[in-house]
Formats: sequence, C-alpha cells, structure tokens
Amino acid sequence: MKTLLLILITLASVTVYAQPERIVLMRHAEKMKGKDPELTPQGQQRAQRLATLLAPLNPDRLFSTDYNRTRLTLAPLSTATSVPVQLYDPRALADFATQLKTYSGTIVVAGHSNTTPELVKLLSGQTVSIREDEFHKVFIVSWEDGKAVLEEYHSNKK
Repeated sequence: MKTLLLILITLASVTVYAQPERIVLMRHAEKMKGKDPELTPQGQQRAQRLATLLAPLNPDRLFSTDYNRTRLTLAPLSTATSVPVQLYDPRALADFATQLKTYSGTIVVAGHSNTTPELVKLLSGQTVSIREDEFHKVFIVSWEDGKAVLEEYHSNKK
C-alpha cells in the first residue's frame, strides 16, 4: 500500500510540474495578397521544408491562428505527423502562453510577424523580431533547470 501511495504521489508531482520539452514558434510562410491570402508557390515550398525539418521532432500538438496562411503553413507537417492543427486566438497571447506551458512533449505554433515575437517573449522572457519581409525564422523555447532557453534557426535552403 505504501508503494502504491508513493507511486501516486510521484505521478501527481510530475503532472503538476509538467512542461513542454520544447515549443517551436514561427511566422507563416510567404503569402499572396488579399484579405485572407493563401501561400505563394514559394510559401508552399517553405511549408514543405518546415514539415521535413520539424517532423523528426515528433510534435505532439500543432497550433495555428484561424487564417489560411498559418493553417496552410502547418498543413504539410500535420499530414506528415498525423497531428491535427488546433486553432488559437492571437488576441489572447498571454492566456495562450500559459496554456502552452501546461502541455508536455513538442509543440509547434504558427503565427504572424507581430504575434510570434510576442509569444516568444511571453514564453522565454527574451525579445526577438521578425520583419515584414522575413519568413525564415524559427524559434525554439525549451527549459533547463526551470529556466527558458531560446534558440533561433532558419528554414531557408542551405
């Protein structure tokens, strides 16, 4: 009975302190013009490249804003991993950041040039920027000894 109680306490404490292994944040790929544009051919290629780069991380959750350009950026990764894309509200980033920290595993988030830097700051405490003409930046937030660690990568061809 003591062993069972010890196991239950251990599992409860792991659940309470669970946090993601990593959160991958990026802006959507290149977009066409218009109110709710789809991706350009270059953006479609970037979305495929992102899927190739990120699928080996075995994402557990994929999040997108409710716009064609962000959903289409994650679509190839969703297909490759069989993980559905869930929507989030870019106007409630503080709440979303809190929610993200409750998950485990690897999480991928597609946002925008103004929301992705804000979400990176909420999760890591560090400031980053994305210019309107930049689509290649990929940020990964992970934690070591309870402290956020931020790494920046790019999705351009080498």
